[in-house]
Amino acid sequence: MRTSTKFRQKLLDNLPKAMFGLSALFLLASIYFFNLWWKAYELNLAYTNKSLLKHTINNNEYLKAYSVGYLLASQNKPVEAQKAFNIAEVSMDPELRARAKYAIANVHFEAAVAASNIEKGGSHRRAVERVLLAREAYKGALRIKPDMYDARYNLELIDRLSPEKRTEGYENSPDGTIGLQPYQQNGTALMKDNTRRGLP
Repeated sequence: MRTSTKFRQKLLDNLPKAMFGLSALFLLASIYFFNLWWKAYELNLAYTNKSLLKHTINNNEYLKAYSVGYLLASQNKPVEAQKAFNIAEVSMDPELRARAKYAIANVHFEAAVAASNIEKGGSHRRAVERVLLAREAYKGALRIKPDMYDARYNLELIDRLSPEKRTEGYENSPDGTIGLQPYQQNGTALMKDNTRRGLP
């Protein structure tokens, strides 16, 4: 009986300290989450009014880089957009990393479509290079997020639009770039006419 009373008294004596500690902890947590919310709000506002494009991007600001890349891609600035997406691509967040790879693939896909228009100065060689790069980026996105159906759809679409015969004569160079094998760099080795082009 006496032990129980002592314990209760000790608990009552320490209750104010415990309440103060919990209050301080909740206050710090509230400040932290408010800070996160405020940063997200500012980022959304800067994205909406496009002032985000004037911001400098650090190599560890992955979401910001992705947002800038998206804006640049919508303004038809693929080179700058890809640089921003490359920063986002190394994020530790798998969702953001997959989206960045998907965005990079889309940049290459659009460049491939533009390069395939020979009448407007396009090049079969550039088109095939971009097709290969887009395909690899879509596959990279699907490795991270297998249920990304947009990436799966675009990968299938790019395969239907460019059968494997179009890429004959290409190889991965030791430096990681993709190009024609040296003996086929005369510009006539690719895009041979194929009656089954575009078919599954």
